[in-house]
Amino acid sequence: MFESGFERFWAAWPKSTRKGGKSECQKKWVKLYCETCADQIIKHVEWMKTTDQWRKSDGAFIPAPLVYLNQQRWDGAEIPEIVSSKEQRDPALLKIEQDRQKAAPMPEDVRAKLAALRGLF
Repeated sequence: MFESGFERFWAAWPKSTRKGGKSECQKKWVKLYCETCADQIIKHVEWMKTTDQWRKSDGAFIPAPLVYLNQQRWDGAEIPEIVSSKEQRDPALLKIEQDRQKAAPMPEDVRAKLAALRGLF
């Protein structure tokens, strides 16, 4: 099923005390023709959710979605690429994980001897 840009925007908006007035936001969305740039708006919201401004004080500085739409805060905003959490991890830990995935499985006879030594058999 096709999900409208507004529904994706509403789902992307972080939960906060100011998130409300969905019908008013939807009217503003239509009035401003936001559907034409929904991907840009949603990308901006997703990026803003990663910023200190929106994350500090448990989201106390997240604006109401209606304010965001009224002020068209996405318009002209430089939106850097969001780095996934995997890419933010320590390179040494990523290397260990990659090596572990490439490793050959432990032979059954070795596994059995280790189990016997540990008293599992």
